[in-house]
Amino acid sequence: MYDLVVIGSGPAGYTAALEAVKFKLRTAVVERDPDMTGGVCLNEGCIPLKGMLHYSSGGGDYHEIRGDVMQRVAFLRSGLRSRLVSAGVEMIDGEARFVSPNEIEVSGRRITAKNFLIAVGSSPKRFFNNPSVFSPEKIFELDDTPKKALIIGGGVIGCEYASFLNNIGVSVDVVEAMPSILFGEDTEMIRTLTREFRKKKIRLFEEASIEDISTDREVGIKTSGGVTREKYDMIFEATGRRANTGRIGLEAAGVLTDEKGFIRTDNNMATNVAGIYAAGDCIPTPMLAYTASREASAAVEHMAKGTQGNIDYSSVPRLVFSAPQIGSVGKSQEKAAEQNIPVKIYRYFFKAIGKAVVEDRDAGLIKLIEDTSTSTIIGASAVGEELTEIMNELTVIIGAKIPTSILKNCIHVHPSYSEIITEALSFGG
Repeated sequence: MYDLVVIGSGPAGYTAALEAVKFKLRTAVVERDPDMTGGVCLNEGCIPLKGMLHYSSGGGDYHEIRGDVMQRVAFLRSGLRSRLVSAGVEMIDGEARFVSPNEIEVSGRRITAKNFLIAVGSSPKRFFNNPSVFSPEKIFELDDTPKKALIIGGGVIGCEYASFLNNIGVSVDVVEAMPSILFGEDTEMIRTLTREFRKKKIRLFEEASIEDISTDREVGIKTSGGVTREKYDMIFEATGRRANTGRIGLEAAGVLTDEKGFIRTDNNMATNVAGIYAAGDCIPTPMLAYTASREASAAVEHMAKGTQGNIDYSSVPRLVFSAPQIGSVGKSQEKAAEQNIPVKIYRYFFKAIGKAVVEDRDAGLIKLIEDTSTSTIIGASAVGEELTEIMNELTVIIGAKIPTSILKNCIHVHPSYSEIITEALSFGG
């Protein structure tokens, strides 16, 4: 009998396994497809798409870019599997299904464990039953580069796809049902991203819907002004994701889900069934690889030593790898107003940051929200290039509640992109 069996090898799954061996738990990971070790993030999501965005930033050939990136992905996948095995984790290939609360079946083999962690991830939602409409992962296996593409959905995936396709010379249209792309993010940041998209000739149909799609990929796009008809070489659907919980026998285990199929857990990632935990995209928390990893660690710490989970989802950073990027962390200006928090707003523009200007990547700005009653930053948002490290720094600043008086005296490297934080606090109030 195993101490822990992890179902799924994505960020939640492999993190849980590596954490478990630290506590000397006999651990196995079940992965239905060895070529998907590392999950969607590594194989057909976060990592390869960011690589393709990076290598296409100056243009380039799709097939050369894809070939280079996917070779690197294969290297990472192989390395991850080797790392798990070297750590003492048993890798079991096959599809897992619960037959009871403490037993699963994998390819005819019955496996029992003291604890299970369900980390089966998510899949693209599909609303269009049409052979002309492809789900997002199709972007990694195109035969030919389309001249004109439609992306249905202006969320995170839609905006990142639009940026990549635009980089390699594809004419891109985006249809979004909400009033704006990335609806829910800071409105100032969205306005800037929208302006930059339009400069790049990315067409946005907002508050729009798909009227119909013909067999030859002619699409009727309905807006308040009527129906526009356009013909496309390729159509992508990027309308969100759903939990992969329908085929793993949760009923046999007695594990409860919500109305959308997400597994219900408490703060320790424990389900309603003793010894069964869940983490990552299959539970109703932010669908982010780094959130999944933290949840997996919390689950293992609880099962191994009873540590209570303390994940603060309100301070989880969000970043969209569009061009330019857009990100946020903590409270928005609107949320602070709703909660009657007295605030001071600091804004600063990348056009005043030397490195951004000389590298011709100066579109965008940063907004910092200070709670004046505590003199700490409680929220931030930004749009621009090189935001990854800036958002990481802001996450630490907000999480640690560092007083703004201390931040203003911190010395940053010059020239750099991240110096925009101290510049904003000094000159952007």
